[in-house]
Formats: sequence, C-alpha cells, structure tokens
Amino acid sequence: MAGRRICAGYYRRYDGKVVYVVSLATDTDTGEEAVIWTTYPFADLPRYWTSSKKSFCAFVGVDGEHKRLTNMKISEAAIERLEDEGFRGPVRKSQKQQMDEEYDSRKYQQAATYHAFAKDLCENYNFDRGKYRFCVKEKRFAAITRSDFAKLKEDLQFLDNAMKTVLAEYKDYFQERFIDGLSVRKYAEAHGLNRGSVDYLQKKFFSALACLLKERDEAEGKCRLWKPGQN
Repeated sequence: MAGRRICAGYYRRYDGKVVYVVSLATDTDTGEEAVIWTTYPFADLPRYWTSSKKSFCAFVGVDGEHKRLTNMKISEAAIERLEDEGFRGPVRKSQKQQMDEEYDSRKYQQAATYHAFAKDLCENYNFDRGKYRFCVKEKRFAAITRSDFAKLKEDLQFLDNAMKTVLAEYKDYFQERFIDGLSVRKYAEAHGLNRGSVDYLQKKFFSALACLLKERDEAEGKCRLWKPGQN
C-alpha cells in the first residue's frame, strides 16, 4: 500500500462516510507522507485533518478500504474555498471521461441531515441532470443502478418543481450558482454584494430546501436520509 498513489478527490471510507483529500504533505520529523483531508459535505467552517498515507490506505475490517469516488466532481465554490484556505485546487483533465466508462460511485439519498441533503442536491445538480438526460436518451441505465436512477429522477423532479413554486424567490440565485457555476465570490461581485451576504443567502436557501425535503418525507411516511447500518 505504501506505493499506492493518492490523488486529490473524494474517497469513501470503510465506514461509509465520504471525505475529500486536499493534498499530500511530508512529516518533517519522520519523512513519512501524510494525507490532508476534510469531511464531506463541506462544513461552513472548514476543518482539516491529517492521516499517515499508510493508515489512509490500510484495510479496516472486511474490504474496508478507502475507495476513490472518481465520478464525484468538486464544485467551483469548494475549489474557491480551498484556495482561500491556501490549498491548490484540483488539476483539471483536458479529456472528459465518457458517462459509462466506469460505475458511478455517487450515492443518492445518503445524507446524514436534511441540510446536507439539500446541499448535496444543489452542488451535484448539473452532474445529476446530465446523467439523467443521458440515460433517457440512450434508453438504458448508464453507470447507475435501476434503484439509484429512480432516486435520481425523484430528487431532480422534486427540486425542479420546488424552484418553480415554493422556492421561486431563489430561482435566479440557484441558476447562477449551481447551473451556471458561479462561485460565492463571483456571484457577490456580479451583484455588488459582500461575501457574507451571499453566504447568508445560501444558508437561507439550503434551510428552506431542507425543510421541504423533510416535509416530503413526513408526508410520505418515509426517510430518505442515511441511517446507520445501511449500505
């Protein structure tokens, strides 16, 4: 495992939780490589941890390996935050992978809270919409299971309907931030706002969407959040 290459990106831990690897560093005392990582979804106040490369790569339990989630894409807002914290953003590859080159490791309806659920839906909206349209066009489940496709379709339709009705006041914000891909900083500059104001707007939007997601579950008598012990 010592020779295994660790790249920046999302990884699923042995316990099912997702982390984002920011970079590698070298311990000045031992000369050992260390992995710098943070939790996902990204916290409003980011915190960073380090693990030795050996421990990061180690198996824990049965098949308990950190698995890289190659189909999860980091948002421009997250890249901007990393850069503000002094880290280099991920290097973009010039050649895009085909949708069905590998199995999609993104998990659907697996957030721990409704706020995290709302944030996950928004930050992955473009990717999810592209995957949905590709599957419909090709008339097959490309790089996604039948059950996950049903969850994907359900969440996209719910979010689209919410933006046209209950959350219509946030429609332009949603379009610019999560469809057009403006970062918090660029959105603030475009509208003559300070970053704090945009952060507050985003917090209100995620909270409103989270309430709708919770109301949907309560009305249907089911829970779409991740529950301990489920795969």
